[in-house]
Amino acid sequence: MSVIDLVYPARGGGVPLDHGYALFSALSHRLPGLHERKDVGIFNLRGTRASGKSLLVGHGTLRVRCPTEALPVWMPLGGSAIEVGGGEVTLGAPRVFPLEAPVSLSSRLVTFKNAVDDASFRSAVQRTLTTLECEATVHVGRRRVVRIAGKKVIGYGLTLSNLSACASVTLQEQGMGGRRHMGCGLFLPTRLRVGVGSWQRGPRELASPA
Repeated sequence: MSVIDLVYPARGGGVPLDHGYALFSALSHRLPGLHERKDVGIFNLRGTRASGKSLLVGHGTLRVRCPTEALPVWMPLGGSAIEVGGGEVTLGAPRVFPLEAPVSLSSRLVTFKNAVDDASFRSAVQRTLTTLECEATVHVGRRRVVRIAGKKVIGYGLTLSNLSACASVTLQEQGMGGRRHMGCGLFLPTRLRVGVGSWQRGPRELASPA
């Protein structure tokens, strides 16, 4: 089944920088049954500026990765206003983007159960690559801590390079680790910088800072 990205224009003020869980909760209220959709990934909001523990959404975006058959579920979300961590975000009509197959992919945050240090994280990454039958050069980024349902979760940034076209698409479709509903384990083509508020503009992508 084909997997695509939906990119919604997002307009709003400030939301918490660590807002993955709050965003998922807000969308779940709008879309009953979202909890059961294991084939959906929800990226963190991209905004205009990150400062301290807040992200100014401004003229930003919301990216959702889902199978094409889920389009009827997600399309009506355009035009809705959702509350994310006390801040209101209004979503416009989404644009649809097919997955590309770059040789290098990056994820801002990947989490695995019980992988709380560099060594255990690298082992978990290698096991996942083997399971997915993908080969890649692994570059582990900085350690990050996020809160999900009030609990601290440890993860790392991750870049996978020297990918074949098949491996690149597979990793984007399957993701890596857990908590894909909350912005973890989701990959995009590697840019100059990785992080909320800092993705650089790429081809076939909306011109919004992220």
